[in-house]
Amino acid sequence: MLKLSINGVQTIFKRVSNYATVASKASEIPNSMVDYLVNSLGFSKEEASVTSSKVSTTFKSTENPNSVIDFFKISGFSQSQIKQLVSRLPEILFCNVDKTLNPKIQALHDLGFSKSDLAHVISLYPDFCHRNLNNQIIPTLEILKSVFGDDNEALINAVKKWPWLLGKGVLDVVSLLRSYELSDDQIKLFALRKTRYSLFGTKSLEPVLIRVENLGIPRGSGMFFHGVCALCSISEATLDARKRIYKSYGFNDDDVLALVRKNPYALTVSESKLRNGLDFFMKEAGYLPSEIALRPNVLTYSLEKRVIPRYRVWKGLKERGIQKVTSNKLENINVSFFSCLNINEPQFFEKFVQPFKDECPDLYSDYVKVARPALF
Repeated sequence: MLKLSINGVQTIFKRVSNYATVASKASEIPNSMVDYLVNSLGFSKEEASVTSSKVSTTFKSTENPNSVIDFFKISGFSQSQIKQLVSRLPEILFCNVDKTLNPKIQALHDLGFSKSDLAHVISLYPDFCHRNLNNQIIPTLEILKSVFGDDNEALINAVKKWPWLLGKGVLDVVSLLRSYELSDDQIKLFALRKTRYSLFGTKSLEPVLIRVENLGIPRGSGMFFHGVCALCSISEATLDARKRIYKSYGFNDDDVLALVRKNPYALTVSESKLRNGLDFFMKEAGYLPSEIALRPNVLTYSLEKRVIPRYRVWKGLKERGIQKVTSNKLENINVSFFSCLNINEPQFFEKFVQPFKDECPDLYSDYVKVARPALF
């Protein structure tokens, strides 16, 4: 577990008392908060007016706001980052540096955040400074640490990219995903891939989990995680629309369920791509719904760059009675088109294109024009 403590925090910064004395010498009662923001942080009059309107009080002297600004400068914040922070959260100028700000900054530093990392994250997510250290910040950091494990670099990079991971919704999201038997590795991937759901709590996520179960994908199965990621990408209305498309092509309920359990991402392809794919596989290649339902990944491939070029090669070789070279002989080997689709491009080229460059130059040239234009 992450070891963080408020009492006796070993600060990496000079205590505020060391520089508050200097700040207090310059203290004076400002004409207004607007003037202070203009003179101390370079706000325009208009910017300062908008920012000061966000708080209902003003300061009686500049001692505390000066201490806050000095603290952030020492903590590695640039003038523009401090301005951005104050603009978004002007009440931060009223915070106590020693009791409120420093322990929170220190908690992130102890986790491995550099000064520049801290400045970046907090200037983007100033509400972090508003959160309670013991009840909110430390539990959030502990849950993130438990999910990311020893991969501190990944955790820091994730928070730098999405500072809102430090927000209030993460604790509930992780607890919910764990209750649906997702592993911490899967939760980590989910946080990186579907950050929006990690940020906004369980209200939008729980219905997705329920829909995945309703599709017949059991908790704890390896496909459940993919089902969650897939259904997070589409609305319930889109899910229903995709089901209707499959059924309009002759898929029955069992076919659709089999397809989803094999590859939930087959529900996320666009309507036009799905219809074009089904038209090709059923009308051109002659496959039945039940056959496609067992290999739904083929519907996620690019029709123009992968499916059709390989089909032309496979069909051309089959019509000529050859599919592979073995011991310098042309042999008729019964390889299914689906098998040709599922291997990677270098393997397909090596097995079904390159060996027939001389025997079938038309097939070779047509294929490389689309799939390997650098060779053409």
